[in-house]
Amino acid sequence: MGQLEIQDQPATSPYTIATIPDPGTAWVDARVLERLDARIGDTIHFGATTLRIDKIVTAEPDQGNGLFQFAPRVLVNEADLAPAQVVGPGSRIHYQTLFHDNSGSGNIAILKKRLEPELGLGHSLVEPGNNNNRASGALLKATQYIRIATLMALILSAIAIALSARRYSERHYDVSAMLRCLGAKQSSVVRVYVYQLLLLTMIAIAVAAVLGWLAHWVVLAVLKPLLSLSLPAPGLSPWFAAAGSALLLMAGFALPPILRLTATSPLRVLRKDLNPPPLSMWLVYSIAAISQGLLLWLLFTDLSAVLKVMVVLALLLGVVGGAIFLWLRKVASRRRSRTLLGRGLRNLANHASTSTSQIMAFAITLMLIIVVAQLRTGLLAEWRLQLPDNAPNHFAFNLFPDQVEKFAATVSAKASLNPFYPVVRGRIAAINGDAEAVIAGGDNHRELNFSWTTELPKDNNIVAGSWPPAPGEVSVESGYAKRLDLEVGDRISLDIGGNSFDATVSSVRTVVWESFSPNFYLIFSQQQLQDKPTSYLTSFYLPAENRPLLRQLLEQFPSLALIEVDSILARMQLILQQVSLSVELVMLFVLFSGFAVLFATLQITAQERAQEGALLRALGASRSYLKKAYLMEFGLIGFGAGTLAVIGAELATAAIYIRVFDLTYRPNVALWLLLPPLFAGLVAVAGYLGSRKVMATSPATLLNSA
Repeated sequence: MGQLEIQDQPATSPYTIATIPDPGTAWVDARVLERLDARIGDTIHFGATTLRIDKIVTAEPDQGNGLFQFAPRVLVNEADLAPAQVVGPGSRIHYQTLFHDNSGSGNIAILKKRLEPELGLGHSLVEPGNNNNRASGALLKATQYIRIATLMALILSAIAIALSARRYSERHYDVSAMLRCLGAKQSSVVRVYVYQLLLLTMIAIAVAAVLGWLAHWVVLAVLKPLLSLSLPAPGLSPWFAAAGSALLLMAGFALPPILRLTATSPLRVLRKDLNPPPLSMWLVYSIAAISQGLLLWLLFTDLSAVLKVMVVLALLLGVVGGAIFLWLRKVASRRRSRTLLGRGLRNLANHASTSTSQIMAFAITLMLIIVVAQLRTGLLAEWRLQLPDNAPNHFAFNLFPDQVEKFAATVSAKASLNPFYPVVRGRIAAINGDAEAVIAGGDNHRELNFSWTTELPKDNNIVAGSWPPAPGEVSVESGYAKRLDLEVGDRISLDIGGNSFDATVSSVRTVVWESFSPNFYLIFSQQQLQDKPTSYLTSFYLPAENRPLLRQLLEQFPSLALIEVDSILARMQLILQQVSLSVELVMLFVLFSGFAVLFATLQITAQERAQEGALLRALGASRSYLKKAYLMEFGLIGFGAGTLAVIGAELATAAIYIRVFDLTYRPNVALWLLLPPLFAGLVAVAGYLGSRKVMATSPATLLNSA
């Protein structure tokens, strides 16, 4: 349910309209006026009749995005087709119908399910995310990036909540023991802490709702240049999704440590070393798995793929974490070392479980941040390459062979000219001798643009067979081959102007159709097509100050068809800029989640380290020794976490680059060289700053507070 946008005069403001041109009138693209040197009110010949130019079309909701659909458009009333006599046998007519979901659900899947059974032979359903153009490709990849970043932010949030809840429960062992001594039942203790957790979650949800509402309007303000319509106010469904996510995260990762408080023995009042027994592992993991599964089901449509990733990630983390724990236990059994490095390792080994948790938490956090950052960098770099500063903004068609040299000489003086491509119009008549196979594939014997070249176009990749095609062979685009069920070795019969010949499929190519470059379904050898009726097409970049060249070209080459894509390029650049900004905003949210995990991780052993530091101070350890010990210990944690993070990030980034975004992956050598020592230094400094209380407070005060 789209709307046209028109102007009454070139200098007036555009406005939307829900009607169509009256019979006898035409609404035209502004480029039509420029090329014909016409004005509003002038008449133009349309076939066997004439029409009066009435309006200027500035935007069409149904305009295609293919290269051949960027040409200046003329919109007429259907009643003028018969008098114009422009439609007859052999005419190429393409129909489009726009559908809009009036239910307000915004669920494209429901609308798609309702429309697909109505599709007939040769029909195709085009969605915003699967259209072959740069805008849809960029938006699709940005959506995939946001989904990946959201999943990683959820993982980081779960880690931060679990670590914080563990720290909270450890600090309340004494309170729970005191409540039990005063006669409180276990059920009462459970209710107290569960109510506190629920209240805290409700407060967080309320604050997040306000922040989310504000962020909604900020994002709309950023994307306003792209929107030709007004979006509705934020509804309740996102709020319910956020509230459900918060409750599930709390239930899965904060509730198990809180439940452990109920098992605190009253004897802890007398014996501080008497900690409550840990909960059953199957109970803890079951709660976490169920809550995480429900959360993923709530937020992601492709649940199976997400679950596979989560399961693989959990298994890898379990294996790596177990290996680190066993290695630290082995270090603890070795002979004591008097070096500072040996003492640091020994301290980590003495708390193998806690040290493993810290290393893994740091490693996972840093790994996810690196992955999100590298994906962001890769996408932004790809989008910048897609639209270089001098991308072709004009395409020229229907050049005859004897016009190519003259055209090149005329254009090269004022524009950057690209290579010429030969074009031969033809049809596929049969596949392996079966004409019905062409119709079954939805091709319906329509005319295609054939070409020849010996150099593989830069936007093409061979996925099967060999290049280049020899005489009697043809290279087929992969999507077209799939539609017609073509494979290497199949034989197709072709028809060019009544001349028939056969060709064997020698290769199958993938083609980046969203690139502003000429591409073809079928590419032959020159020997196969050189004696067929041929025209040429090319593209060039023409600066705005040299636009008078266009009229000169049309006058010199009457058969020439020119397509300008300046407005499309400008809109594409705007879209990519805004999508890039959205990617940057998502990156900030992931960073905030990562910082929360880092802070929570540093707080895990804060109290324990304070007690050990006080004891060492009481036994005569100097502040200088404690300073060096803390720097070494946290530095080892940071270096180990940084190394694991780089390994995991490189593997994950490579998999996502290749399997999700179809990008070329190159190992980041700088990460391997710089990140482990850099992260070691950062964690060492952060750990030392967090432990200054131990060195600034007297041992007696610390021991008494413990």
